[in-house]
Amino acid sequence: MMDESQENATALEKVGGSTAKFLLSKPVDSCSSDGGERTKIAIVGCGPVGVAVGISVLFKRLAAEVVFIDEDEEVAKAHAEDMAHAAVFLGSPKIRGTKDFAGARDAAVCVITVGRQVPDQYADLEKNVLHFKCVVPCVTKYAPNSVLIVTSSPVDILSYVAMKLSGFPPNRVIGLGTLLDNCRLQHMVSKELGLSAASVQSLVIGESGPTSVPIWSSMSVMNMRLKDIDKDIGGKNDPERWDTLHTKVVNCSKDMIMRKGHHCWAAAICTCEIIDAILRNTCACMTVSTFVKGCRHGLEKDVFMSLPCVVGRAGVLSYMRHLYTPEEQELTTRSSRTIYEAQKFIFDQLEQ
Repeated sequence: MMDESQENATALEKVGGSTAKFLLSKPVDSCSSDGGERTKIAIVGCGPVGVAVGISVLFKRLAAEVVFIDEDEEVAKAHAEDMAHAAVFLGSPKIRGTKDFAGARDAAVCVITVGRQVPDQYADLEKNVLHFKCVVPCVTKYAPNSVLIVTSSPVDILSYVAMKLSGFPPNRVIGLGTLLDNCRLQHMVSKELGLSAASVQSLVIGESGPTSVPIWSSMSVMNMRLKDIDKDIGGKNDPERWDTLHTKVVNCSKDMIMRKGHHCWAAAICTCEIIDAILRNTCACMTVSTFVKGCRHGLEKDVFMSLPCVVGRAGVLSYMRHLYTPEEQELTTRSSRTIYEAQKFIFDQLEQ
């Protein structure tokens, strides 16, 4: 009689000496992870935000494949391998790192996170535009049907740059915009009221930065407008000085950078919500940076800025109309003018 080891050896010999061929009823190639439709997300840049976006996507199990692309290939591979070690608890997705933009081939969503974080968001604008001139055409070459999400700062201007360089229709380029600002304001208001952040409905629009516009007129809790309680809420005559919360929101990123060198987790989780809305076509309403034609915001210039948008599989599906107060409309026009003045000088660079 043959012992167990001999029986195993005979079994392997029958299938050509391959454990995989013995174990699986189909040849490995025919059920390879590269075959068939897979939801792939490409993340360009392995800085703090890029890595945090990857983790957020994996924990929400939004993709069957996540690819990290970075000019430092060893860093990209190391991050991917580190996450892949626990893939069994993440739905067993394919996770890999590379410097080759071909890794983005057929991605449904490409997240652009390149560029360092600095206290003054405009300080590295020229340098970041050069980064985008290298990155955006390469990633869109391999993922021509993807939706681009930009998190790099200043996000409104760089979203405009991404649209121009990619040649994508405006709806398929989305900036993180004031979605993060709005979440921060919700958090701060909820702390003041002693409620959960989910209980507070708020809007922050315009530039993602110093001239962002909090829409105090519509802020509510369970459909109770706070303005109906405090008619001057958010204004100069507000006895409770709620406007100081918006000041904290504006300074939040700078404060994080000064304290720990960067901010990443909240930005990544907000980005993940945008990805979720795209992949599952949820038609979620959120304030993201989107292409706005002149006059829609009181300025006869085209810019990217944040407005309440409906987000789904094709990116930004539509804007939501909103009844702003005259003061809020004026502040929004001022905000859009700030964006345009900051981006004027880069137009010539995009043509070079």
